[in-house]
Amino acid sequence: PGGARVRFVQREAILELLKQTVPGEEEDDDPVPRWPDEIAHFAALAIDRIDALHHKASKELLYWQPLAGAERLDYMALEDQKLFVIDNAMGMSVSGPLPEGVEERYYFDGQTVLRAGVPGDCLILVLRGEVEALVPKGCNGQCLPRQYEASVTDGSSWLGDGRCPSPAPKVEVDETNPQEAPEMLHTLDRLKEELAISKGAHEVAFVHLVRPTDLKRATRKLTAAAEAGKLDLSDQKTTDWRWSWDDPRALQVIDILAAHKLLSQHGEEKGEKVRLHQHPPKPPPPPLPQAVLGSGTMIGHLALLGVPIVLSGVVRAKGPVHLVVLHRHVLLEALKDSPERQLFVPNGVTPDDWVDVLSTYVPRKGDPGLRPAHLGPNTGPPKHMKEDENAVPAGTYAAWARPDEKYEGVPGSDALEHVLLDAIKGYSLIWDLIHDAPPRLLRDLVRQFEPRWLLPNEIVIVDEEPDADFLFVVIHGNFVVSLEGAEIDHIGQGAIQGAAQLLTLNDWTRTVRVDPTNKGEAMIQVLKRSKLVEILAGHPEPKSRLRKTEELLRDAKQADWRLLRHIPAFDSCATRPFLARLFKDADIRLFCPGDFLAEADEPAPSMIVVLAGQLRGEQAQTLFYVDLKRGDWCFQNNILGIEPTRPHDLVAKTHTMVMVMYRHTLLNAVVAHPSARDAVLENETWRLDESVPKLESLRLFEGVPAAVLARLEKESAPRYCKAGSIILAAGSHVEEDMLLFILRGEVSCRILGLETRRLGVGQVIGVHRYLGLDCEPSNADIVATCPCDIMCVRRETMLEALEEEKYEDDLAPFKNSARVLGGGDILDAFGFPIGGGAKFTPDCIEKSEILGACSEQFVAQIPQLVEEYALWPGEKLFSQGDDGDFMFFIKAGRVRLEVLGRKKHEMVKGGATIGDMACLEQVPCHTETAIAETNVWVRALHRGPLKR
Repeated sequence: PGGARVRFVQREAILELLKQTVPGEEEDDDPVPRWPDEIAHFAALAIDRIDALHHKASKELLYWQPLAGAERLDYMALEDQKLFVIDNAMGMSVSGPLPEGVEERYYFDGQTVLRAGVPGDCLILVLRGEVEALVPKGCNGQCLPRQYEASVTDGSSWLGDGRCPSPAPKVEVDETNPQEAPEMLHTLDRLKEELAISKGAHEVAFVHLVRPTDLKRATRKLTAAAEAGKLDLSDQKTTDWRWSWDDPRALQVIDILAAHKLLSQHGEEKGEKVRLHQHPPKPPPPPLPQAVLGSGTMIGHLALLGVPIVLSGVVRAKGPVHLVVLHRHVLLEALKDSPERQLFVPNGVTPDDWVDVLSTYVPRKGDPGLRPAHLGPNTGPPKHMKEDENAVPAGTYAAWARPDEKYEGVPGSDALEHVLLDAIKGYSLIWDLIHDAPPRLLRDLVRQFEPRWLLPNEIVIVDEEPDADFLFVVIHGNFVVSLEGAEIDHIGQGAIQGAAQLLTLNDWTRTVRVDPTNKGEAMIQVLKRSKLVEILAGHPEPKSRLRKTEELLRDAKQADWRLLRHIPAFDSCATRPFLARLFKDADIRLFCPGDFLAEADEPAPSMIVVLAGQLRGEQAQTLFYVDLKRGDWCFQNNILGIEPTRPHDLVAKTHTMVMVMYRHTLLNAVVAHPSARDAVLENETWRLDESVPKLESLRLFEGVPAAVLARLEKESAPRYCKAGSIILAAGSHVEEDMLLFILRGEVSCRILGLETRRLGVGQVIGVHRYLGLDCEPSNADIVATCPCDIMCVRRETMLEALEEEKYEDDLAPFKNSARVLGGGDILDAFGFPIGGGAKFTPDCIEKSEILGACSEQFVAQIPQLVEEYALWPGEKLFSQGDDGDFMFFIKAGRVRLEVLGRKKHEMVKGGATIGDMACLEQVPCHTETAIAETNVWVRALHRGPLKR
């Protein structure tokens, strides 16, 4: 308010300063930069990363699309708004300027981007850099401790101001002048007095460590140790020996007495306390951020709707970050004359509205309305409860604007509240308790639900997490459900999880987290068991219904591995350790009457065993059905991989607890218990099909003896991956350097989210590391596009075979491949080096002439975009006339280039770049054919990530 004095420096001045050079160390050396550290510092602050977005991407803030794939509302296309425009008069559509109405901010490493405990008031989009969300205390394994009520209510923004926290001012006190700060000196004296008392209490008295009958003997032992120079007793003037807890000699005394078994029980306890005091355990490191969000991430969609979103963990910059911001008040101002403004202004859903919605009649099993009276009572299963697959998610523009939609004309925030009410009504477990409850109970029930807001990849609940008896409803966003490290399901708006845990019938057997690809924050509503029991305490009838449901399913708590002994698939390997492992890794779930557990022709790699209650298996096109009770099972062929889809429907007839065993957990148990391997895999009859490839078909194993191949196959680890699951994440190696051999299915290789290629049946992943080559971690996410069965071939088995002399000649081709790909000599048929030699070029990208005119910062990031290929002699990289999707940097080996009509072929080796003209679109297609002359290691760069 009083004005400010500002000093600034122009960018040109800094650039000129950084260009300064000094002479090199030697007289003939080129000049070197004068400020190398400063140059590196400013280069890092520029965030010139390969995944960075330009200013043009900030236009994403001016679309309302809170969920991927939802219909967009383009603010700039609205006739009645004039604020949001892009002034592109100078043709800078890429580098700037920003759209009007959008703000940009820059944060340095560690600075707060979004504040915890502050209601959200804007939407941010990360253009460059990364942000990370700190995990609040106690939230590493579950979301219950997360803060959901605002702790700051002064109207300030949740957006960090970019300031570094300043240290607390140091208060200097003149202790010689009591008049200056008497209160502080009094406090200091009191602390000193308390400290002295504490020291007196924390002393180790020798006589308290031993039994009275052993006192003389203990004295002799300590005296002998002192005479031997192992203990210093020089300051002990009396026989009442004492040491401070901080004195190292106290621990020496305790150790001496313990060695001679002279410590009393009290002495042992005291000794442990002293040891812990002098050598306290290191505090556990803080949990790593679960949400590390890069370019393109958006946070705050719900804040624009007026949802009182509160993050419980600080979101801070991980390195320098450049982001753009759309404030809610700016959006409302821009849309003040547009009817679309109603979408972002909540009317509020009152407790009376809760009662009106929850009081609406919902048909239940046995109700006359479900069956004509002349047909008699309804004795069959209840009406099937299936989600409407075509329903438009609440909070989206389509849900608000489309006629006849459930939430037509309902503001987004209000629609999300209705999602909770609809979930309560549609979920039999809760609805059966309250369908005829008085309004007071209905209001109390809704009030007990607590919101939680989470960012992509943050945890809702971890498998086997204790003290987690709660149920949650997905209100907004998409979530991934995983079991034993593999994805088993994706759930979205309206889904309910945790019914068995709410009834304390079972611990959590699945891990649920926000989908890493979710477009921003997600929201759930949580109901704790303690809250449910509390509100039902004054209502005998609902309380009795809850107790009856728990008793009906109580048998599920007594179930164990013995239920699996009579399943034919496990009959010949029904050992306790194997079946106990299967039972431990299974997913235990509760289903309500009418819930679908399976639908005919639905892909599913699991089988189901009934623990309590009743199910009904139905053929949709016939009247045939089978009722299943405790101990019954179905879908054995699904878990064995023989049938990819469900053969019939499966519907819950009553409240039912089931155990779902997944194919990947079965194969994990097979690996952990090799004695069960043959029995289980022999039942997987699909492995005998001629279309399933064999190891001997791989060029990698040419000449490998049949005995070695048989051992490789026998000691391999079978693996199953469902469609959409990540087989190998970017930045990682295959575990134990195994070779992944695809037996069924197909995978997609993706860099920066862009698909570069697909691998199918008979192809492998991880060949370089399997050969023992020093290969960088994968830059690509390798994702299953359909269900995949993979054989994981162990490297240790091949290493053991290489050490056996009897296989030396047979395994020579394998050794030769590893040598050539590693840059060793290329040998002829007689074992002599071929003329021209070999050339190994690890920096084939950095030294490529194609990138010679590019900046060092740009070239340094290209290795992050390449894939590593290994080829055998005669294999083609590309053919003349093919599309130029890739360019290849040759790291080792030799490649022959052929052109139709040209008699003499060109030979290139390590350090060369081929395919670049077509990849850079200088020519319409490849103008030559590239064939591996020897084993070749190339680094492939796809056109898509390069353009990005």
